[in-house]
Amino acid sequence: MDRGNARELTDRTTDKDSSTVGPRGRARRQALLDAAAALFVEKGFEKTTLTDIIGRAGGSRATLYEHFGDKEGLFRAMMEENSARIQEGLAAIQADERAAPEDGLARFALHIVAALFDDRTMAIIRVLVSEGGRIPDIAEAFFRIGPETAQRRLADYLARQTAAGALSVAEPEAAARGFIGMITGNILLRRLILPEQSFSREETERYVGRAVALFLTGARPIAKH
Repeated sequence: MDRGNARELTDRTTDKDSSTVGPRGRARRQALLDAAAALFVEKGFEKTTLTDIIGRAGGSRATLYEHFGDKEGLFRAMMEENSARIQEGLAAIQADERAAPEDGLARFALHIVAALFDDRTMAIIRVLVSEGGRIPDIAEAFFRIGPETAQRRLADYLARQTAAGALSVAEPEAAARGFIGMITGNILLRRLILPEQSFSREETERYVGRAVALFLTGARPIAKH
């Protein structure tokens, strides 16, 4: 093995060892994810190259390959981490037995709306809207660990509230889909078409409050006389 190849192998091994462990490795990984998220929005998934990502984030191809494998692997990691973060918040709301349905549903809705105002979430959604046909396995994974998991969490919450007598929901899964659609539909459309527009906190809370009130009008148990 000549000196050039030996040096290249040593560099790759060193990069591999340092890129995946410790604060420095985590910082490199996060820098790659942040750079990819920004570039996917600016240029689109197809036109963004690994050279673009590395140029903005720093580091090397060896580091990127070690962490993610390729560009699709990087996007998948970004999507999975973002979905996990959102689901963690929803899980806490789902498990809260103390809050009244009005409060629980409002918290659930506000958490989802906050995700739609997050730049990384919208970067993922925009890529899937434009490129989902090219990466169908990632698109399916997004729905499985994102929207479908959120719907299951809410359906479980509605079923438990119904069992406790606080609500009367005959089909929790259908109700969960309807509620999330009511919460996200208008905001998601506006975020996709008018990304620079934003809701104030007051507007968001009013929007969610009306949706919760409308939903509960049809979900409250019938009073017995």
